[in-house]
Amino acid sequence: MHEERAVDLANQELRSGGDLRRWLERSGSVDEGGAVELSFRLPEFLELRDAVRSVFEASIGGGPFPAAAVERLNETSARVPIVRRLDPPDAVDVPIASGAAAGVLAGIARSAISLVGTDRRERLRRCPACRRFFLTSRRDRLWCSVACGNRTRVARHQARRRAAPA
Repeated sequence: MHEERAVDLANQELRSGGDLRRWLERSGSVDEGGAVELSFRLPEFLELRDAVRSVFEASIGGGPFPAAAVERLNETSARVPIVRRLDPPDAVDVPIASGAAAGVLAGIARSAISLVGTDRRERLRRCPACRRFFLTSRRDRLWCSVACGNRTRVARHQARRRAAPA
């Protein structure tokens, strides 16, 4: 599964259909024409993003998942049933035909479910510097990027210098 799709959506500030269209094009979820069509579905993407954020926060915090968020993820995932087929030598999941919006939304919901519904949820973090969600490959990783880590360390250093007697 592409867990990154759900993490990426959770981090997006989508204020308009244009923001959604640009994100869809960058993420490679659909072609340019499909992205334009999906940009009119902004409310559905915002609802899904809010549900993903709620479930991620609960997962990181160790609390129970909010029932409404779980319901939204499950409902969105179920919009496009999947059939497992043998494509020798692999088994592949093939979505049953659906519209572009349902397919993209269901894929993102499934990626969130796959992330928080397995032990991979332990890889999910929230950067204390920028507040973005990210997946870590090391248990001791605190920041989403080197830049956030550097900014935090520099700010801490500057605070210590200001607090030190002259």
